[in-house]
Amino acid sequence: MKKKNIPEQELDFTDVFFKEVSEDVHNDNLKAFWKKYGVQVVAFTALCLTIAVSFETIKHWRDLQNQRWSNAFAYAQVLQTQGKQEDSLKALQDIADNGNAIYADLAAMKKINILFEQGNKDAALTALSDFIKNAHNDKLKNAALIKLASYKIDTAGADEITALLKPLDGSVWEAEAKELIALTLLRENNVSDALAIYQGIIALPNINDILRARAQNMISVLTSNGE
Repeated sequence: MKKKNIPEQELDFTDVFFKEVSEDVHNDNLKAFWKKYGVQVVAFTALCLTIAVSFETIKHWRDLQNQRWSNAFAYAQVLQTQGKQEDSLKALQDIADNGNAIYADLAAMKKINILFEQGNKDAALTALSDFIKNAHNDKLKNAALIKLASYKIDTAGADEITALLKPLDGSVWEAEAKELIALTLLRENNVSDALAIYQGIIALPNINDILRARAQNMISVLTSNGE
């Protein structure tokens, strides 16, 4: 049987007809969806916009605060270089009391360093102890523990230094902390315990070569004396 040819014009009409029907169905579905979920869509869109705007606002506010305290910290340092130590200390104290976490910690440590430079050791040590209790940044707190122990090593007992540096076990400062404890033990003539600590130091992973060499030298000295 011979296949009947469909005129091209009729094919075009058929395509247009099905497209219009498809669009009508699509529009009807869209209207039904909007009628059912329109309020939720609007609410969700508004929520997303609110979150986005709030995030940018908070980010901008934080940037402004960081810039403010950065400028204040730089100003305090300028005062110090100009020899205006008391003015610098006041500026640093204001940052420590009112600044955001990172600049409050930096200002407190800077103030402590100035006190040590001035020879005001008692005030510096008191401020250092307070900083260790109140610091926001753990890395700065750990560095402060090492600094405090190094200043107390000539007067404090081994038990006190050991307790002070206990929080540094397992930290990047562990080897330095153990070295300070060993030195305190040597001051108390407890050579055997000091030797054990030095041997523990060189067994630690990832310690720097200088500290490892110091520990090995101390082991050689202590063992050459018959210990």
